[in-house]
Amino acid sequence: MSDYKKFLIVADIHGSMIGLDRTLELANELNVDKIVILGDTFGYGATDMVKKLNSVANKLEIVKGNNDWYYSPENAEFSLMEQVYVNLNGTLAFACHGHRLDDMNLSKYGAKIIMQGHVHRPFIEQRDGIIRFCPGSIASPRHGSEKSFAVVENKKITIYNLDFEVIDEIEFA
Repeated sequence: MSDYKKFLIVADIHGSMIGLDRTLELANELNVDKIVILGDTFGYGATDMVKKLNSVANKLEIVKGNNDWYYSPENAEFSLMEQVYVNLNGTLAFACHGHRLDDMNLSKYGAKIIMQGHVHRPFIEQRDGIIRFCPGSIASPRHGSEKSFAVVENKKITIYNLDFEVIDEIEFA
């Protein structure tokens, strides 16, 4: 079991310093133990983004998105991986960007929770005992959604807008 209790989950920053700054503000304000970024993090000004992310490197998990694939951050103190497994307080979660996710066969990932970005809209669904969710985009929402993020704490996933209004939530075992 990990020592992490509270997780901030964001996606699709797309090089927005405003989106990154809001992510770091939320991490501080919510006093999270871990920040998980579900891809499409970088863009123009990546050097400045790396400096800011280095300040929280010990709390950070970042997966590559389809727009990050050829990006290798210089002087980064964090890893940029295609996918990662995260222990959410005793429950195994698979974190990916989502552009290569086999959403017709989620059980193949061997996790109870699938966290993904890519679609830029928040959702939570449960199918065949697996919870799949997207926190939406902290910087560039699509499909009529608003900027959003997720918090995982006490066996609950909650997706919020930037006004801390609950968009969706689910409890898990």
